[in-house]
Amino acid sequence: MSTITHDEAVARALSMIPRIQSRAQLSEELRRQPQENIDDFIASGLIRALMPKRWGGYELGVETMYKTTFEIAKADPSAGWCFGLLVLHSWMLAYYPEQAQQDVWGENPDACIASSFGSPQSQVTRVEGGFRASGIWGFSSGIDHSDWAMLFGSVPAQEEGAPPYAMMMLVPKKDYTILDTWHTVAQRGTGSKNLQLNDVFVPEHRTFDMVAWCQRGVGPGNLINDLPLYKNPLYAVIPVSLTAALLGASVGAYELWREGIRTKSSVRQAKIADFTHQQIRVAEVSATLDAAIALFEKSLTRLSTDTPIDTYERLRLRRNYGFTAKLCREAVKTIVDYSGASSMYETHPLQRYWRDVQASSMHITFNMDHLGEMFGKIELGISLSPKDSLLS
Repeated sequence: MSTITHDEAVARALSMIPRIQSRAQLSEELRRQPQENIDDFIASGLIRALMPKRWGGYELGVETMYKTTFEIAKADPSAGWCFGLLVLHSWMLAYYPEQAQQDVWGENPDACIASSFGSPQSQVTRVEGGFRASGIWGFSSGIDHSDWAMLFGSVPAQEEGAPPYAMMMLVPKKDYTILDTWHTVAQRGTGSKNLQLNDVFVPEHRTFDMVAWCQRGVGPGNLINDLPLYKNPLYAVIPVSLTAALLGASVGAYELWREGIRTKSSVRQAKIADFTHQQIRVAEVSATLDAAIALFEKSLTRLSTDTPIDTYERLRLRRNYGFTAKLCREAVKTIVDYSGASSMYETHPLQRYWRDVQASSMHITFNMDHLGEMFGKIELGISLSPKDSLLS
């Protein structure tokens, strides 16, 4: 596959917008992404944006993941969420051992990958040559259209007093069962269902240490994929995809609302655009979103350097992602508060943006109580808890 530029990648994303918008209601009804959207994502080549070139990828930066996801989420928040995760997960696979990359990309360079970091009930045990895993993993966005899943696993320590061994596992579709659990009022099109494993063997080469990845951006794969792109800590980058989708959805809601104000009249035939309070709200909401974008884009510049990201910088980035989400949620709440009763009809697209922004801002990645506590502690010279210091 030939190399493309960042601008060409964004142009490809924009070319898909009319088709994605036309399927938005279908995704709500299906409670997952329509296969036509996934086919478009693959045909565009954009799920390879952060994939290593030696596997046919483009090795573009996180800015490309941000901009392409942002544009697609403006058209359909759930589509943007799923698209961004497909791009992100190819970046994540580049950290796995070489044999794991071969297992996936050697067979299909356009393989779709899901993930789950939430395991309400699971058991992973060490066996000869790898691990055995059973249980249920939750909130796996896009699992229906994925060929593989990356799952968090925790194995009891072999030495007394040592912390459990935290790792990521890579599991093919044939080894898990999708549970139809995604019956929600928001983000319906993400299809974030649970999946179940029953005594599945996961070979050692499809696993690696989460602590090293979270703390130092180290994984077996970055011994081969040695660009700065593949040397960032996990949680410095994961939220980029989710925040980009949230920002795009929020700006999409704003543009829809703004255009409505320009053309709408009250029941007494007064032009809504002439109302002073609406003019002020437009100014406030647009400024809030501009501030959110500025904070987020400033944060991304830190990921474009080859300077290692230490704990302080990592938690500062996570604070910024969480605060960006808070600004987006506040902006869209104001939009809905000043949209009038007609926006509550199921046929009005604004209510879907509102529901999806609210739900996505509630993702654990954006929990400002948790993020604020961690950053506040380190800013004030207070030690982090052992769990936070390992996997933050």
